[in-house]
Amino acid sequence: MNINIYLFAFALFAMATSCRKEEETVFPDYDRNWLVVEDNPNDPAIHANYLFYKETGIPVYMNDTIGSQQRKDVFGKEYTYYEVLSMNYSLGGVQSGTPNVQSFTYCTEADVPAALAFLREEILPILPAGVHVPSILLVDTLNSDAFGKYAFKGFNTIVIGAVPQISQMDATTRAAYKGAILRAFLTNAVLDEKYNNILEKFYNTSRKYVTSRDIYSIYIFQLSSQVTGLPPGITATPQAVGFLGTDPRNSYYTPMSTWMDVCMYLEATLGNSEEQFKQLYGNQPNIMTKYGYIRQILADINVPVQ
Repeated sequence: MNINIYLFAFALFAMATSCRKEEETVFPDYDRNWLVVEDNPNDPAIHANYLFYKETGIPVYMNDTIGSQQRKDVFGKEYTYYEVLSMNYSLGGVQSGTPNVQSFTYCTEADVPAALAFLREEILPILPAGVHVPSILLVDTLNSDAFGKYAFKGFNTIVIGAVPQISQMDATTRAAYKGAILRAFLTNAVLDEKYNNILEKFYNTSRKYVTSRDIYSIYIFQLSSQVTGLPPGITATPQAVGFLGTDPRNSYYTPMSTWMDVCMYLEATLGNSEEQFKQLYGNQPNIMTKYGYIRQILADINVPVQ
């Protein structure tokens, strides 16, 4: 009797599953390349972005949602898929949980011409041919927990903030702005493994002063008790051991990672002339030593430094 019940239940299950619609197994064009700008001659901003894309191969957007597509799930139910630029921080093409973009606001179409002109005239001529820029997102306000308000390196886009302010920037602000954008574009190229030997010298310039632990991510008020080997009379400050400052994410600590240290140097190096950098840090031998290593890498990449 029990066997008959089991057979009856199995028959009902088989009938139910046979009546269900077969799962969809073919998904045409779902892996399309979204980082392509299509022209719209009737929209001046889109047309300008299209011409920039044709000229440089870099897609520029004013919205982080860059497209949509009607799709079907595995059971054939239709839905709308939206492709959104990823602002997860990325080093070497690998996404990281931190740092991140905390907030941003979109710029307007009227802001686009000045931004494209700035990129053409002051950024692209400096970039070596081998540096890949997946896309650029132009925004008005930008707030990040590590890289301020000017530029942030996401997984498949470089977010550039303060776009409406470009035409009104004074020389000092414009130079800092340029340095931040170039830092975002060049981080991966500078941190390439082929420069590991130079980068180890860069890191060890600071690391040699703390032997009990790593000098990165040290609580500032414990620095004096950890540092040894500075010349007599020199106070153990972040600058004295070769850091430009504390970590941007937490001012109570030295830079929390080696790549943050590199990023800080990159931005300062590319945002200042050599003379300006020396005016700021020329009395700090360890900073000038690390500055030399960064310039050495940039020279090998063929990035002109003032």
